[in-house]
Amino acid sequence: MLTRISRSGLAVLMVLVFAGFGLAAAAPSASADTIIPINWTVNASTTLKSLGLSVTVPPGSFVGQVDLTTGAITGNLALPAASKTISFAGLPLATATFAMKETGPITGHVDLATQTVTVNSSFSFSITSATLALAPHLNLVGNSCRGSSPISVNLSGPVSLTGASTFSATYTLPKLTGCGLLTPILNLVIPGPGNTFTATFAPPAP
Repeated sequence: MLTRISRSGLAVLMVLVFAGFGLAAAAPSASADTIIPINWTVNASTTLKSLGLSVTVPPGSFVGQVDLTTGAITGNLALPAASKTISFAGLPLATATFAMKETGPITGHVDLATQTVTVNSSFSFSITSATLALAPHLNLVGNSCRGSSPISVNLSGPVSLTGASTFSATYTLPKLTGCGLLTPILNLVIPGPGNTFTATFAPPAP
């Protein structure tokens, strides 16, 4: 799925292509799995359904490995915090900063025969700041505004053997806690199902 190969890149690419079309040679022995390291750039975005709010996340990274013998994928996904300014009639009203941090390593599977991937992940969710345009230094939610439970994001989609691969998922936002006086208000409008998460994995630019 998601890999940048530092040595013998062309040879590994050919193995992937042949395997994808059912033309690969005999599989390696069980005692010597073929492991490929992964170090890819991730461009992600999410849409909060209840607010109709789309947030683009700054580029992050996925570092791990794929086992070509079993198809197993493991690794860690790191995404920076993302800010969104809410405007009305072209005038900025408020800015909120959101953060997602994995609660454990990502696991998944790549099916070379069908060239598809499924990845299971879990994240904590927090609103690190919420400020009004008229008072940009006043954080209305404090320092502990977060989801009351982790978010499960199970990505899936087709694999590109020659470039970037884009995967998507829907997820449910839990109730928020620790947001001060805004906690009950935020819980009326933010939590709920049907939120979308899209991530594009690609080798870092040379």
